[in-house]
Amino acid sequence: MTATVSSGPAAGRVSRGLGWSLGGTIAMRVGSVLFGILVARLVAPAEFGVYAVALTVWTILTTLADLGLGSDLIRARDMEPRAPTVATMGLGVSVGLATTMALAAEPIALAFGSAESTGVIRLMAVSIAVFGFTIVPSARLTRDFRQGALFGINGLGLLSSVVVALTMILAGAGAEALACGQIASQSVIALGLYVVTRTVPRLGFDPALARESLAFCLPLAAANLLSWLLLSIDNLIVSRTIGPEQLGLYVLAFNISSWPMSALGAAIRVVALPAFSQAATPRARNRGLVLCMAPLVTIATVISLGLAAAAVPLVTLVYGERWEPAAAALTGLAVFGGIRVLFDLVATFLIAAGETRAVLAVQVAWVLAMVPAMMIGADRWGLAGAGWAHVAVVAVVVAPLYLRALARVGVRTGDLLRPAALPILAAVPAAAVSVWVGGLGAGRLLTLVGVAGVVLVLYALPLLPWWRARFTRLRRLEPDPLPEGNPS
Repeated sequence: MTATVSSGPAAGRVSRGLGWSLGGTIAMRVGSVLFGILVARLVAPAEFGVYAVALTVWTILTTLADLGLGSDLIRARDMEPRAPTVATMGLGVSVGLATTMALAAEPIALAFGSAESTGVIRLMAVSIAVFGFTIVPSARLTRDFRQGALFGINGLGLLSSVVVALTMILAGAGAEALACGQIASQSVIALGLYVVTRTVPRLGFDPALARESLAFCLPLAAANLLSWLLLSIDNLIVSRTIGPEQLGLYVLAFNISSWPMSALGAAIRVVALPAFSQAATPRARNRGLVLCMAPLVTIATVISLGLAAAAVPLVTLVYGERWEPAAAALTGLAVFGGIRVLFDLVATFLIAAGETRAVLAVQVAWVLAMVPAMMIGADRWGLAGAGWAHVAVVAVVVAPLYLRALARVGVRTGDLLRPAALPILAAVPAAAVSVWVGGLGAGRLLTLVGVAGVVLVLYALPLLPWWRARFTRLRRLEPDPLPEGNPS
C-alpha cells in the first residue's frame, strides 16, 4: 500500500503498519482456526448451527453499529473535534441495536427455523452494546498506523474468548459458551483500546459535525450493512431450505473459505484506508491501487486454489469425519473467498475517494442478485449449489459494476486487469492437475500433500520471480509506465 503515500516518513509508517497488520492478522487467524478446530471436535454440528444463527444476526448488527463513523474519523484531517460527537452517535446506535436484538430474539430465531437460538441471540446482544465504546480509540490507532498495538489488544480479546468459551463448554454448556466468549472478547478489547490510547470515553454533540459526518457515513453504513447482509442471507436461505444442521456445515465451510479474506483482506483494509486517503494526488492514489492488484491477485489465488482443490481432505483431517459434507460447499466458496479479498480492496479505495454512494449501489445490486441465486443453488444442488452461487453472482453482476465505478474516478479497466491476467491464467493448469490428483483415490493426508505440492510447483514457484518484481516495484513506488494522458 505504500504506493499511495508521497513522503518518505509516511511511506515508512505505512510499510511498518502493513507489516504489523499482515503478521498480526495471520497470527490472529491461526489462533482463531485452532480454536475453531477444538470447538468443532467438542461441539456437535447441531449446536454449532444454533450459534451460527446468533452469530449471523450479531455480524449484521455490529456492521450497522459502526455506521461508518470509524472511517469518517480516519479520513478526517483533524479527528479530535469530531471524536466526542462520533462517540455519542456510536454509543447511541450500538445500545439501541443491542436492545432491539434482545427484544426481537424470539422472532429472529423462528425466522431461521431455529427456536433454540433465542437465548444465544439475547446473549450476543450484550457484545453489540460494548462495541459502541471501541469506535473512537480504534480509529485513533488505525489512523496512526499503530497496527502492533491493535494486534496486541485483539490477541488479548481472542485469548479471553478462548478461556471463557472452553471453560463453559467443558462444564457442559453448548452454544451459550461461544456467545459468552464473544462478550468477554469484546469487553477486553474495549478496555485495552482505552488503556493503550491513554484516553477515556468523551461524549459530546455538535449538530453541524453530526450532519457532516452522517452525510459521509450513511451511504457507507448502508453499503456495509448490505455487504454483511449478502454474506449472511445465505445462512438464512440454507437454514430454511436444507435445515439448521446443514447450516452448521455450511458456516464451517464459509469460515474456511474466509481464510484469504481474514489473512489478507482485513490486514490490508486497515492500512489501505488511511494510506489511500492521505495520497498526495488522485493520480498517486489510483496508481497505488493498480500497483497493489497483481501481488494481491497472486497471493489470493494461491490460497483459494489450495483450499478448493483439497476441500475434502482438509475438512476431514482438520475438523473430523462428521464434518465431511461441508467440503461440498467449500469448493465454490474457496474461489469466492479469493475474489472477496480483491473486492474489499476496491471498496476501500472507493471509500477513500469519497465514493460511498458507488459502493452502496454495488452492494444493492449484489444483494438483489444473491437472493434468487442462493435460493436456486441451495434448493437444486444443496451445499455445493450454495457455494457456487456466490461465484456466479460476483462474476456476472458485481465485477462489472465495480469496474464501472473505478472508471469514474480515473482507474482504467485495462490498467487494472493487465497486471492480474498472468496470475489468473497461470492458475488454470495448476487447478486442472490439482483436481486430477484429488481424484486418484489416495489417502487423505497424501492427497492434501499432493495438492499442496502441485500448487507450489506449478503455480507459486514459477510466478515467484514475477511476483517479487511487482512487489519490489510497489515498495519502491515505481509504477508501470502508463499510456500518455492516462488520468490514473
